Amino acid sequence: MTDAPYKIVATEQSFPQEVVEASATRPVLVDFWAPWCGPCRTLMPMLDRIADDYAGRFTLAKLNTDEEQRIASHFGIRSIPTVMLFHHGQVVEQFVGVQPEAAIRAMLDKHLGAAAEPAATGDLRAPAESHLARRDAAAAAQAIAEFAASQPDHPALGSLRARLAFVEAAVGQPDVVALRTRLERDPSDGAARHALAAHHALAGDYATAITEWLELMRRNRRFGDDLARRSLLAAFDVLGDGDDLVLATRRRMASLLH
Repeated sequence: MTDAPYKIVATEQSFPQEVVEASATRPVLVDFWAPWCGPCRTLMPMLDRIADDYAGRFTLAKLNTDEEQRIASHFGIRSIPTVMLFHHGQVVEQFVGVQPEAAIRAMLDKHLGAAAEPAATGDLRAPAESHLARRDAAAAAQAIAEFAASQPDHPALGSLRARLAFVEAAVGQPDVVALRTRLERDPSDGAARHALAAHHALAGDYATAITEWLELMRRNRRFGDDLARRSLLAAFDVLGDGDDLVLATRRRMASLLH
């Protein structure tokens, strides 16, 4: 992690100077993570690769929330990974969970004064990715519509629309703790199970999200006009047909359907 000057480990002692003050001259991207967090292990190498590609145009700071609980509490970290971008001493962008690399680069480019790579190549996907990363459903829907109008056959459209549906479900019921409580009280609460699955999907934990949708499908196939099955197909659009999780889930779906 510390093999380059633009990669640091942030602590409670170093945070004021190496993150907040340092962001006055160069943006600092802070990754709040923990060793036990599976999605964190997915996101971490992606952020490392992006930092290397940008070669010091921003600083990547890793903060272990298990070791630095007071800092995590100060910034209201409830789910990890959470990533915050500091610029001029303030948090200017943030997202929760594993996000597509294009969305992270688009977010950085907004504050580094450079065009994102997709935009440079005529791919209008970047604005949609950025809005999805911030869970701005309305802006993402508009950006996806504009992208679809310009490139109606683009293979990324299925994934973008799927993630928009997950964002809409999660934003509509944002309190994850309350959703879990509802399910404990009433396991047949389809709305709570679907929203919780969407939160897991947005956090990059598709294994848990798929488990919840399969359970919803098992309990109430008709809920939300077959919402569980449609959500599973949307998750497949994001993961890709060749993903091992998709192949295993298709077999489980088949057994439920027949």
